[in-house]
Amino acid sequence: MTHAEPAHPVATLIRPEDAAAYLQQMDIDVGDVHAAIEAGDIGARSIGEHHPITGAGLTRWIQVVGMLRRRLASGRNWRGDNPRNRPISRHTSKPYTLSTVGGTDATGIVDHARGPLAANKKGRATAEAVTGTLTLIEVDKLLPQARTFDAATTPPSGNWFLVYYRDDEEIRVEISLPLGFSEGQFTGWLVRVILDSWTPPEPVTRPLDVGGQDVDFEVREVG
Repeated sequence: MTHAEPAHPVATLIRPEDAAAYLQQMDIDVGDVHAAIEAGDIGARSIGEHHPITGAGLTRWIQVVGMLRRRLASGRNWRGDNPRNRPISRHTSKPYTLSTVGGTDATGIVDHARGPLAANKKGRATAEAVTGTLTLIEVDKLLPQARTFDAATTPPSGNWFLVYYRDDEEIRVEISLPLGFSEGQFTGWLVRVILDSWTPPEPVTRPLDVGGQDVDFEVREVG
């Protein structure tokens, strides 16, 4: 007798036409996100065959993170933070953080049943960020005077992720709130905000990380 795997709750889906207004409630401008994605692609295209094999993916991630945090901080609603050396943006007055991660090819696909995974398994710092999200949500539910949120209209508090995927002709993007985290991987999503894809100008050099190449570091003390 076979047993079906338990179904994941269906994520609240915000479509591209509604993404800008939804994210504005978090003081996130879609233009800033696309500027960060463009900076990452320019950086990745500067990496050639003689660079380290992970160079394109690492450079893309560094440039996306740097540009996104710079643009968010310029509006004074967000500031950079580095818990466990993991670069994030933290809202100065609202209960949100935003991190950046490369995703799998399900990234930005509106009708995908499950949503993206991280391109590589994540470390302890990411796990703790997701766990923090779940704790916030559970507390909100338990407090007798807590406000009841409709995630379709109001972004829930928690640790959100900018997820991107470099395909052949476009970069798909979403800003999403994880459902959970297990064995180094996201287990699903509570909310997925799908942005319009970013398309590079033509002609461009094809970056070496097309198809996904994420980076994750775990620093350990030795000796």
